[in-house]
Amino acid sequence: MKIDPEKVYSKFNDINESLARLRAFKDISLDEFLQNQDHQDIASFRLIVATEAAIDLCLHISARILHKVGDEYAACFKMLGDADIISPELAGRLADMARFRNLLVHRYWEIDYAMLYEIITGPDLEDLKHFVKEVGRLLD
Repeated sequence: MKIDPEKVYSKFNDINESLARLRAFKDISLDEFLQNQDHQDIASFRLIVATEAAIDLCLHISARILHKVGDEYAACFKMLGDADIISPELAGRLADMARFRNLLVHRYWEIDYAMLYEIITGPDLEDLKHFVKEVGRLLD
């Protein structure tokens, strides 16, 4: 079975929309971010949306192209990396992001918001952009 382009583009839109919203935090200092719960909530939610969209794409591609899915979200990215669908380095970083998503969703009371700020204002978000680009090649 081939991948569903409509599903892929829908997930690309979810990722890109969330990245646009998260980029706004680059203009906010760490102190301001840590003192504003609304900023923390928006950033957490948007990172969850973007990461879950990437996970959904990973699962879709794994099922359709590799005919298997991983037993955990992080393993799915590793499978795509092992199959050279995405670079192995990117797969490793996205697996870490999937683990952080699990923390945001399942153990939210343990979140280090300074770490969240580092993720959303540093180079980590670029990994989602690279994922979109690498997966987009499957549609060519």
